[in-house]
Amino acid sequence: MSSAKIDAARLLLGVEPACSETEVRAAYRMLLLRTHPDINSKADATERTMALTNAYLILTSLEVDGAPDQREQPAEGNGRNTAPKPERIVEIQLLSDLTISVGAPASETLMLLIDMAHELGEISYLDPSAGLLEIVIEFVEEPTSSVLLSMQGRGNATTEVFCSVEPLSGGISPPADAVARLLHRTLIHADSP
Repeated sequence: MSSAKIDAARLLLGVEPACSETEVRAAYRMLLLRTHPDINSKADATERTMALTNAYLILTSLEVDGAPDQREQPAEGNGRNTAPKPERIVEIQLLSDLTISVGAPASETLMLLIDMAHELGEISYLDPSAGLLEIVIEFVEEPTSSVLLSMQGRGNATTEVFCSVEPLSGGISPPADAVARLLHRTLIHADSP
């Protein structure tokens, strides 16, 4: 991959050459909260989101593709710790039939929910300030349904996510507890490094 593409990707995401993959991911997610077409109504929102995603993929695939890591490494003996930082794993628990606890603040939880939503269906509504996310999911042998997630931050730096399910195409909605278990499993997968 050309260094010009790598430099352009870094510039677009606003990250330094020595940034870790975790820092690149955080920058990408923060920018997505401003540019994603579900949040931003500007005409170029889709194109900007695609450009951000492409930049993210370029920077996170530097080591995966077998190419040497193009990120600058601090020189030895400069007094800085050069050991890689471990990935932070967020604790995600199913609290009840309809509630999931995420061991992260609401802003980070929202990004995990967006990642999860893209794996399960289509985001039909997103309001970060109200802590609401609606996903339309086509279930096998169940009616297509709206899954509404509402977030409530807690004082201990965790966020509780409440789930409700309504069928969109008539019939009886899928069991909400089964949907919450599906969301829980997918959230754990979305948080995996």
